[in-house]
Amino acid sequence: MCHKEHEEDNELMVLEQKYEEILSAEPKSNAFCQLADVLCKQGKVDKAIGVLIRGLGHNKNNVTARFLLGKIYYDRWLIEQAKKEMERVLELTPDNLQAARLLSQIYKSEDRFSRALETLEGAYVFHTDDNDLVCEINEIKDVISQNELELSGRAFETPIESRKVNEIKIDDSAINSEVYTETMFNLYMKQGEYDKAREVADNIYSDEAQRNSAIEKLEKTKLNKMNRSAGFNPEG
Repeated sequence: MCHKEHEEDNELMVLEQKYEEILSAEPKSNAFCQLADVLCKQGKVDKAIGVLIRGLGHNKNNVTARFLLGKIYYDRWLIEQAKKEMERVLELTPDNLQAARLLSQIYKSEDRFSRALETLEGAYVFHTDDNDLVCEINEIKDVISQNELELSGRAFETPIESRKVNEIKIDDSAINSEVYTETMFNLYMKQGEYDKAREVADNIYSDEAQRNSAIEKLEKTKLNKMNRSAGFNPEG
């Protein structure tokens, strides 16, 4: 162990003793958060969990303590406990981006992508200038769209031939012309029905930026298909 590491260990031991003395004199003190943090840095995680649980018994709305406890649970893959703590953190502080991101990760690990999206969109209200957060939200939206497309594809399979959705034309007569969804947009685009996909996009996106993004996606798909038909590989 180098000299610097030895000094840091000594400092942590001194802090541990200091916060333990504070809590011994005043058990309801918020110093339990600092003590738990010091214990974690020393690798005394089990002891830190005990300190946090006892401290939260006196200070149930301490956000720092709940986040730290939830993070420890998450690192140990105690998912239900971690989820409970992060949900409580966001109830107390809806703008807590760290908690929102961790809770979103938990929901994604459970394949609950809609909940993951809802969680991040809730945080976005308070962090509209966070470009990384916007990317994370869009990534989850893409996963949800893909899942919807796959589910729709399975619904269109025939029991005898098991043909995929892109081999089957949508029966327009069976569809209410006033009902448009993002799934229908993706289906039409995948089948090469670009005019119909454009019509759906015009109806489902009231926001001009979203509509323009969908149309741009449509045009790129159309161009790539034309290039492939001409013998070019736009991705090669």
